[in-house]
Amino acid sequence: MKINRSVVLVIVSCLLLVVSLTSPVLAAETKVAFVSIQAVLFGSKDGQVAQKIIKAKQQELQKKFEAEDAKLQALAKEIEKKQSVWSPEVLKEKQRTAGVMNRDLKMKADDANYEVNELKKKHLQPIIGRLDGVLKTYGQEHGYTMIIDSDVASRSGMIVFGDPSIDITKELVGLLDAAK
Repeated sequence: MKINRSVVLVIVSCLLLVVSLTSPVLAAETKVAFVSIQAVLFGSKDGQVAQKIIKAKQQELQKKFEAEDAKLQALAKEIEKKQSVWSPEVLKEKQRTAGVMNRDLKMKADDANYEVNELKKKHLQPIIGRLDGVLKTYGQEHGYTMIIDSDVASRSGMIVFGDPSIDITKELVGLLDAAK
């Protein structure tokens, strides 16, 4: 079935006319902004304090494990160097000791990760709760249809470009600091 060229031109023209007439209406009704939730969270005064507390704990735990890890590495090197001269019983005992040390270190690392995660919850959850309220209030007061977390959107590949003029991150840092 052949469609007349003039019919196709009329249909395309009508579609273009409809799109051009409705897009300003849609644009007027839709107001979108971007925000980096992470930048707001850690850019706020309370977020910076929380981040310092968390980093200090991570460094403390890391120092604690460095000595144990150094002992394990030294034992692994000793096993590698001396395995050919040790009796099978001695080698087996040293390997068993290294295995026990490795498992113990992994368990302690898991415990430390749990401790750090609990510390994050303790210090960040209240700030995140306030931020949620600030975001909703700001969005409603300024007539936003949608506020998108730019970090999540860019990581997921859903949004590859956003006009920097609609980024409200800096404004929200100030509002979060004021919302105590």
